[in-house]
Amino acid sequence: MEKKILGIFLLLTCSLTNATDYKATLSGKTLYMKGGNCAGLSLTKNAGLMGNEAPCKVDLPTKVRWLSNDMFIMIEKNQTVETSPPRTYLYKVKSLNGNQVILSEIWTGWNSFPDSDQQYTIK
Repeated sequence: MEKKILGIFLLLTCSLTNATDYKATLSGKTLYMKGGNCAGLSLTKNAGLMGNEAPCKVDLPTKVRWLSNDMFIMIEKNQTVETSPPRTYLYKVKSLNGNQVILSEIWTGWNSFPDSDQQYTIK
């Protein structure tokens, strides 16, 4: 019985120590979409979504709120339509390898669209 408890404790401890704190790694960074020149996400102080046009700049300013160490939401900062709620973009970090990160964008809008994975380069 004691060996089983010790085994479970060690298993849980090992899985917790391997958890990656993506929030600490990605905060303050800019993520450029694979295949694009400027398109991506800015997780810096001036956060937002960036279009694929030069010069690279934030086209849709947002607030970034980390919901956990691997999930964040980007919320539209400026009210564009008085009767509509702010647009939101929910992301879950799927993997991080060097300066490459794969995010899953979780669909939060109307209709039934699937979630989508996208690869980014961290700069």
